[in-house]
Amino acid sequence: MPNSCRRRGAKDGQSLVESCLVIFLIAFIFAGLFQVSQLFAAREVLNHAAARGARAKTVGLNWWMVEKSIRVASIPNAGLLTAPPFQDQDATLANLMRTRRPGAMWEEVLGIVPASQQFDLEIARIPEYLASENDVRSDYILDYADWDSVRGDHVSGAPGSSSADPILHIRVNQNYPLRIPGHRAFYAPPPGGPDDVDTIRLDGESYIENYYPLYIDDMCW
Repeated sequence: MPNSCRRRGAKDGQSLVESCLVIFLIAFIFAGLFQVSQLFAAREVLNHAAARGARAKTVGLNWWMVEKSIRVASIPNAGLLTAPPFQDQDATLANLMRTRRPGAMWEEVLGIVPASQQFDLEIARIPEYLASENDVRSDYILDYADWDSVRGDHVSGAPGSSSADPILHIRVNQNYPLRIPGHRAFYAPPPGGPDDVDTIRLDGESYIENYYPLYIDDMCW
């Protein structure tokens, strides 16, 4: 084999290795950016949950109603649906996968209006969940894998604390799970905190005028 052919083959191999390294590095960076974007979105969800809790508290709803309002508003951060048991299987899509070639199926799917059976189930169950009398009953109506990691701090209206404060301050925090591969390269738990590198604490908060004491006597329910 001529020397020029051998040199060309060596350069091609070197270029392939370099390209693989660059692609891996770029994919790694994009994975980190995607995880960060998820964290920003999750924090906005917690801010929204705190606002819903503050709104429920300021109109005089009891502790359990405030807690339920916070939990329902945090559903986007709650993970997989665990109760009621449900498998989201689209019969139309399953039939297309059996009877169509990939190209034909793709063209047909583009013309289908997206639908979610799980969404319809959740919309039907949320009012029943909000009407539940206690947490034991509510767990059978609606529950998610990560719902217990969402914690609401809404005791600011309790008698003897800040019931006379003109502003209610509601906080919601969550140990948010990190599921993007490679996240440990971007995140380490803070000193003195828990050693769990697969979750990160996120906080949301909301302030609202505390006007319910004007017409409701808080019985610390």
